[in-house]
Amino acid sequence: MATTTVAKDTTPPSANAASTPFSQPGAGGFSGPAAPLVSCNEQIFRENLNRLPFEVAHRFSGHPLFELSKLVELAGEISSRNDPHRPFGDAYCLIGTPDPGEKALEASKPIRAVAETIEQIQNANGWIMLNHVERNPAYQKVLEEGIADVLQLAGREVKNKIKWFEAIIFVTSPGRATPYHVDRECAWLLQIRGDKEIHLFPRSDKQAVPDEELERFWAVDNQAGVYKPQFESHAMVFKMRPGTGVHIPVNTPHWLRNGDGISISMNINFVFHDRIWGNIYKANHQLRKRGFHPTPPGQNALKDGLKGAAYTAVQRVSGLIKRRPYVPEIAREQNRRIFEQMENRW
Repeated sequence: MATTTVAKDTTPPSANAASTPFSQPGAGGFSGPAAPLVSCNEQIFRENLNRLPFEVAHRFSGHPLFELSKLVELAGEISSRNDPHRPFGDAYCLIGTPDPGEKALEASKPIRAVAETIEQIQNANGWIMLNHVERNPAYQKVLEEGIADVLQLAGREVKNKIKWFEAIIFVTSPGRATPYHVDRECAWLLQIRGDKEIHLFPRSDKQAVPDEELERFWAVDNQAGVYKPQFESHAMVFKMRPGTGVHIPVNTPHWLRNGDGISISMNINFVFHDRIWGNIYKANHQLRKRGFHPTPPGQNALKDGLKGAAYTAVQRVSGLIKRRPYVPEIAREQNRRIFEQMENRW
């Protein structure tokens, strides 16, 4: 089992989490007794879930589906998906050598040739994101099993918070930094190949993560997070290698840097209902624009409920007008499969 280091302070000092190698699959894939694909001490997991980063272990490293040649094939399928909101399908590729404090889209150039860039990733200075890998038939079973392992650790109480699940694979060139950014998802980043270091800033640290930035992030600007080098000492730092993973709570800004080799990693994401996080921050953004000083989420349950419900109602009406479902049918089907599996595990 990987050693887990968790900071208990609201503004924790820098912490390094290293782990011993976890059990790997045999040459023919996963065989023998069904060990969990994702594992962690249950008490640590539940005490810190969506609150503070902590380390987990996983068994995806060494699986043939995550070899570069297979990811080239996967990129071809994902890039060809028909999505009017994503001109390159469900794939995204950036070329460049950004610093941790730069904005990703200002320091790198997006390109179309995703599969070709994976083939040349050793020298490409590239960062590639393959979204919704779990929707590919070849990956569906193993990734849904991994998602179920995380759900089992989280407990039944999390079920009603979840809008959908997703798995994202990242392929990155040696030495490349992924700039400071915020994510909307409750995530587990699993290192499959290569080494990297991740620096995370707990959202409770309002010097590093002010509420105004989070409000703009949810409401108007995906790149609203601003790296503040003077608070780098506040970061929790995890040194990742194959078989280890780190939990990234919602609204926890972070930046990463690869080691000397190619990096392959994967996010398992829980996407929560908008009323729980996003719509409260969006409502607060509107209130702040009008001169109010809104209460941050988590401090007043009644206010959170009213703001979340009001903004969600507007969102649902807008979705009906635009004929855009709140949860796509493909995600509804996946939720049904996973939750049916969980009835035998919880």
